[in-house]
Amino acid sequence: MLEIRRLWVLRGPNIWAHFPVIELELDLGEIKDTSSEAIPGFNDRIKSWLPSMIEHRCSVGERGGFFQRLDRGTYMAHCLEHVTLELQTLAGTPVGFGRARETPEDGVYKVAIRYEEEALGCAAVESARDLLLAAIHDRPFPVAETCERLLNLCQEVRLGPSTAAIAAAARARGIPVRRLSTENLLQLGWGARQRRVWTAETDRTSAIAESIAQDKDLTRMLLDCAGVPVPVGRTVADADAAWAFAEELGAPVVVKPRYGNHGRGVTANLSTREQVVQAFAAAREEGSTILCERFIPGADHRLLVIGERLVAAARREPAQVTGDGRSSIRALVDAVNRDPRRGAGHATMLSRIELDGIALTMLAEQGLTPAAVPAAGQCILLRRNANLSTGGTAIDVTDQVHPEVAARAVEAAQVVGLDIAGIDCLAADIGRPLEEQGGAVIEVNAGPGLRMHLEPSAGSPRPVGEAIVDSLFPPGADGRIPVIAVTGVRGKTTTTRLIAHLLHGTGVLVATAAADGLRIGARCIDPRDATGPGNARAALQHPRVAAAVLATARTGILQEGLGFDRCQVGVVTTIGAEAPLGPRGIASLEDLVRVKRCVVEAVLPTGSAILNAEDPLVAEMAERCRGAVLWFARDPAHPLIAAQRAAGGRAVVERDGMIRLIEGAAETPLLELTSVPMIGDGCDDHQVRNALAAAAAAWALGLSADQICAGLSSFRLDRDIKQP
Repeated sequence: MLEIRRLWVLRGPNIWAHFPVIELELDLGEIKDTSSEAIPGFNDRIKSWLPSMIEHRCSVGERGGFFQRLDRGTYMAHCLEHVTLELQTLAGTPVGFGRARETPEDGVYKVAIRYEEEALGCAAVESARDLLLAAIHDRPFPVAETCERLLNLCQEVRLGPSTAAIAAAARARGIPVRRLSTENLLQLGWGARQRRVWTAETDRTSAIAESIAQDKDLTRMLLDCAGVPVPVGRTVADADAAWAFAEELGAPVVVKPRYGNHGRGVTANLSTREQVVQAFAAAREEGSTILCERFIPGADHRLLVIGERLVAAARREPAQVTGDGRSSIRALVDAVNRDPRRGAGHATMLSRIELDGIALTMLAEQGLTPAAVPAAGQCILLRRNANLSTGGTAIDVTDQVHPEVAARAVEAAQVVGLDIAGIDCLAADIGRPLEEQGGAVIEVNAGPGLRMHLEPSAGSPRPVGEAIVDSLFPPGADGRIPVIAVTGVRGKTTTTRLIAHLLHGTGVLVATAAADGLRIGARCIDPRDATGPGNARAALQHPRVAAAVLATARTGILQEGLGFDRCQVGVVTTIGAEAPLGPRGIASLEDLVRVKRCVVEAVLPTGSAILNAEDPLVAEMAERCRGAVLWFARDPAHPLIAAQRAAGGRAVVERDGMIRLIEGAAETPLLELTSVPMIGDGCDDHQVRNALAAAAAAWALGLSADQICAGLSSFRLDRDIKQP
């Protein structure tokens, strides 16, 4: 019962949707003829376990729609779809697309469910099945524990807030986004136009600059030489030396590791020998070299510099709780940590407050313990530093920053050599120059977290992800190289290789993926069949490739979807009424068309679909194209060609033994069929159509008639593509 026979993760555009979905084959078994209202108590259990599904509109089209479907009676495949969607939403990735369809096999359904995180989506499917079985058999089900487990999984596998903001900003500009690892490494764009980011570090972030930023003493020296206000400080060998320096400066001071991050081991505002000794011990746990600096009074500010401008600023408050006269400090901390924005590490917008050794020391200095009950309104500090990673909060102050403060922040980033930097400064009033008030820059951070600017505790969120993307891609740039996807029942490999040859004639490095292997230029890097989505991704990952021509087979589309989100040109050679059917999910020509037209549906609005006008199964795909349609045909009088001419459109045809380009009433002869070596005497109908399709694709990409002629006349089927 409810057996998941097989599951496919479709990572690219697919037969169900343009976005990733999980597709599964579900066998209902003995309940194949039993709907939800016929199972005693089933609907009530589902509603009580997941009451938030009241928001599912379903096909009814209104709030509560799915619950109405439950009451009327619906099948278990439909229930699995909705429960899986809801479990993902409760785990932190709201998704709302699902489909359940019968198959020719009695009691077996295909179910497609949108996901954002692959591991979470698959886990949600399994949990949804277990929940439905419990509801069917009237068994208890651990709903809260399941949701908590999925939430923890989501936080573990999804992009961090900073990286997610950059990815969202890139997608909003139409820039392709690909996650290159289980960490936060992203490829934005394709081929030679790609950029890479890792959290808030980019491929422009210098390793030298990053090393400088990690060395707080070196950073302080460089900034001081450039006239950026910094506190007086030096490295100290032991706690006695730290206290001696504090006496020399005149306490208070700050003790911190020379190399460190996230505020670990930093203790500020130290005025007694005992405090300095304890702080030195805490710093030594984080690093072997310790720095002692003059304490700068004032509020802790983080200034985010991207490129040559300040884009956001926040005032950070240290971890603290406020008494209510009834609760212990431990209970107050627990209450604060129940904020859904708080989590472990950096996966959430805020971090949990920890009652660790530093917090206990802070409490002791205030004469308190975790069991103490502070008076109503009494503020209890748990940290001296205000880092978000130690439980702090942030208030946006971007609009209050004085231009001179912004200028010093930009200067600090440039002195260190960072393209993106988080500048930490202390100032009583961020609206006044630092020099006027004794403020100072205390640290420069490479790869700063964006959380405080994306969702501040108070004030306006700032579009920092957009600012990073804008710094990587000029206005109007989308990071795309020309992608030409070729599909059809016959001619994919020949047409793919011919288009690549035509593009090579323009002097660009072309990646070619076809049945005879994956090539980067002339070099075959994998001789195996390369018509699947993994090969497409490999081609688009190469940093020198300026164009990619990708043969796209049905098997890859069915098993994983397309290996790209959009293409500039989509070519469908032929299907034909006698096309072989084959792999799972293709029981009819209609099914085959649905698979092949994924390529047409992926064409950019600014791109073109190259379609065989003389194949009715191909021709009907035109209505699914968002871009232009450019027909090819051997018959220049074909009705679709005539209509295209009348509308001023373009087509490539053969007339009187010659390939011709048609645009409205204009007709440009290219060359005779006999001048195309792959066609020979011009009698091979399939090769003629392959040549017409390739010429049309090249024309759609902007190649001139002369370039197309040169490529057609120099292409040989029996040799590899010759490229640099």
